[in-house]
Amino acid sequence: MDERQTIIKNQIRAMVIGGESDEITYRSEWLGYLPFPVFHWIEHQGESFSSDFPFDWTLEDLASLERMGFLEILEAYENPDDPFDRDIRYRVHVGCV
Repeated sequence: MDERQTIIKNQIRAMVIGGESDEITYRSEWLGYLPFPVFHWIEHQGESFSSDFPFDWTLEDLASLERMGFLEILEAYENPDDPFDRDIRYRVHVGCV
């Protein structure tokens, strides 16, 4: 786990501990034309909180947290017509080191 993932993990842990749910959702979308990038964010209880994540975070950071047992995928959806339209719901295991 690198420094960026440690920051993300700590922010997710704080959000979940302070809330009423142990679930978060990764969402991404693209408007479909340049110059707009793919937007992605994390929600907890319907509120986005990933704006405080390091600027260069990616879905691979969440995959790393999943491999170490901190996150568990509960449900994943990818639009078959638009691979940038994606939702992944995770359970957060706050007790994980």
